Amino acid sequence: MRVAETDRTRWEATQRSLWSRRPDDWSQLAEPQNLQLFSDALDAAGVTAQTDLLDVGCGSGLALALAAQRGAHLSGIDISGPLLEVARGRVPGADLREGGMDVLPFPDSSFDVVLGINALQFAADAASALHEITRVLRPGGRLAVGGFARPETCQSTALHLAMESLVPPAQHDDHAPYALAAPGALERALADAGLAVTQDREQPGDWRYGDLDQALRGVLSSAGGTRAIGLAGEERVRAVLIEALEPFRTDSGEFVMHNRFRLTVAERAA
Repeated sequence: MRVAETDRTRWEATQRSLWSRRPDDWSQLAEPQNLQLFSDALDAAGVTAQTDLLDVGCGSGLALALAAQRGAHLSGIDISGPLLEVARGRVPGADLREGGMDVLPFPDSSFDVVLGINALQFAADAASALHEITRVLRPGGRLAVGGFARPETCQSTALHLAMESLVPPAQHDDHAPYALAAPGALERALADAGLAVTQDREQPGDWRYGDLDQALRGVLSSAGGTRAIGLAGEERVRAVLIEALEPFRTDSGEFVMHNRFRLTVAERAA
């Protein structure tokens, strides 16, 4: 382990609290913003019928539901019990477990494909999580990692910064949505875990909300929203978000933020 057990336990307790407050809004409004990224990750990793698939940080199970349509054998793990309850409704036959990413409760060489979409940056230690993923992958197995590209390529960064402005500097380390977006950070972590990159690209990943209420509910259901509310109160957080959202209001009353996401596939040596 690269982090002490007590530190990992503390980190996971924090993440569990942050991700468990508004599971319905997350599953209905926020997670669907990643629908195209989920689908592209399944394509890039070659998920088909009979693929043994693990989704690490599976949230409310939308990516697993897409994989179920392809006939894959499904497993997932997430820190949030309430999100897993939604996932169980979406994929009732899947093996879903509550827990963090740094110690995976699955045997060695269990999976053909592992997904880590908008997830690994929330591990207690991303390097440990990647070593665990390598362990549970079969030789020749593939990991698909998806997440934000560089902050300056994402208009939604304005929302993260607005909420971050309400957080004392001493607490900035407990939420890092761009932790793996720095140049070379992901490549180094993958190589250290024994995974060789086979595909790497950036692609559009727009966020679209039908109105202000949906936009606020979607953003506030995230860990960043929960954290800001706990520190500054919901009224203050909603006020700064309304101001930050205004530039992205369209003539039709929708809110659209043009983002870039990075999709990387890496293989365990055969």
